[in-house]
Amino acid sequence: MTGSRQRVLSKRRTRMLARLGSARGRVREGSVLVEGVRATAEALASGVVVRFAVCSRALTRSRAGEALLAELEARGLTPDWVGEREMAAVSATASPQGVLLVCEEPSFAPESLHVASDARFLALDGIQDPGNLGTLMRTASAFGLTGVIALDGTVDPWNARVVRASAGSVFRIPVVRAPWPEVGAWAAGVQMIVADAAGQDAATLSATPPWMLVVGNEGAGVRAEIREAASAWAAVPMAGAADSLNAAVAGAIVLYALTRR
Repeated sequence: MTGSRQRVLSKRRTRMLARLGSARGRVREGSVLVEGVRATAEALASGVVVRFAVCSRALTRSRAGEALLAELEARGLTPDWVGEREMAAVSATASPQGVLLVCEEPSFAPESLHVASDARFLALDGIQDPGNLGTLMRTASAFGLTGVIALDGTVDPWNARVVRASAGSVFRIPVVRAPWPEVGAWAAGVQMIVADAAGQDAATLSATPPWMLVVGNEGAGVRAEIREAASAWAAVPMAGAADSLNAAVAGAIVLYALTRR
């Protein structure tokens, strides 16, 4: 390794990484932990502010890893280097890919999302599984939505597992955290569509922007206030024996149906 790769991880930064494992710690630090080659590359491409990077030799064992390392160094980001065991100790994943970033948390308020005539939003009400949340945010980014709103009761969108499940897409789309009363007031005039198994086939539903699709809790669905505010309910008809779909799968299918027109 070159001399620029020899800097070691300090105790102060090690303690900071530990604090980023909790939502309270992330709020206190105003920082996000990003792990893995793909998520790290997406974060860098988005222009997010990087506070520091940590790498291990595992990163140099693939072409993608070597390219990412070159990108870090080209940006003047000299990584802190650690051994494989130390990387496993500070990582939030069971199989570290040899790189993690500590980035400044992007911050958006509802009013920062412009409600243009073609605006399309995804709101998440009480989604608890980090994998589901990350997948839904990745889907929203893939389908070109205007923004994602994580309502109160939803898992922290900057949880390391969420960021990883989104494959870094969380940095590609504005993500707002806000309580429903604030979002409901801001979204006046936006068509509210609820994903619901008892609703209309999403493929036949007429949705005119600006609209907002709300995907609810994996078990309980959306809260009563949102259901009352909705003007349409979108469903995914199923011919098989299953009585429901995973929240992320259902949300992705409905978003495809709503955006393909």
